[in-house]
Amino acid sequence: MAEKPSIDPLALREALSSFATGVTIVTTVDDDNAPIGMTASSFNSVSMDPPLILWSVTKSAHSAPIFKDADYFSVHVLGADQMTLSNRFARSGADKFEGLEFNRNEKNIPKLPGALTRFDCKTWSVYEGGDHWIIVGEVFEMEAKKGEGLVFSGGSYATAASIQPPSAMPQSEDGPIEDLLIYNLARSYTQLSQKFHASVESSGLTIPQWRILASLYDCHTRSYSDLVARTFVSPKKMNNLLLQMQGLGWLTLSGESGSGSITGTKAGHEMVADLFDLSAKQEDQALGDAGKAGQTKLIELLRKVIANTNVVD
Repeated sequence: MAEKPSIDPLALREALSSFATGVTIVTTVDDDNAPIGMTASSFNSVSMDPPLILWSVTKSAHSAPIFKDADYFSVHVLGADQMTLSNRFARSGADKFEGLEFNRNEKNIPKLPGALTRFDCKTWSVYEGGDHWIIVGEVFEMEAKKGEGLVFSGGSYATAASIQPPSAMPQSEDGPIEDLLIYNLARSYTQLSQKFHASVESSGLTIPQWRILASLYDCHTRSYSDLVARTFVSPKKMNNLLLQMQGLGWLTLSGESGSGSITGTKAGHEMVADLFDLSAKQEDQALGDAGKAGQTKLIELLRKVIANTNVVD
């Protein structure tokens, strides 16, 4: 018997992320006709005659049994301006339809507003595919409009814009602003964080939640004031956020609200472990040939900036 290949799941996920995919939201209803939906990039065409499409859902997903047994479902192909909607349906444990206006098709399946294309499907077949269910649907109705689609590639959102030939690329000239530290800090942060923050939100966390859990990584304990300074979350919002995250088992609170200490938990550590690895890879790509030595030097300089600009009341 041939040996089973040993593939690191994180490395496999990173490798697969190089294949850009469109972003969809799949909807159906449960036995009580309550709306169910989730974001999915595992969507593909299968056949033109009959008109078949497929998508897959991880078996561990809360709504997986509902989609597996559903008679009908709809696939919404999202536009480039629908990242917020994608993030809403990518999160787990919340009512994704709360406060959202939507209609239903003739089979009572939710129709989401603003999608570029919607495929209304009758379930054709369901196949077992490792840790996923592969769901094939026969399209019986569809709506489509022109527009730029939302794309997911390399762990972040993108768009499928046309590539201009080099001769058509606009040329820019340096100016005095390029010599300002504050400009270069702002621009590099914006460009680097845009990609990473999309990955954070796709994992189901908000940016403030990520910053808090990252600051408490390895079950670290920090004071309330230190956590506020590190995460840029206002004290008023911090109190509610910490109570919510304690309820989820991601951290523990001790002492009085607003002045006590906060300790990370194993569950909180596991929520951001993959994101730490992803962040390191994205930073390596951003630094290029500067390598680890360049990264260390840059961090040392930035820590000096932080220390010299820290305002102490």
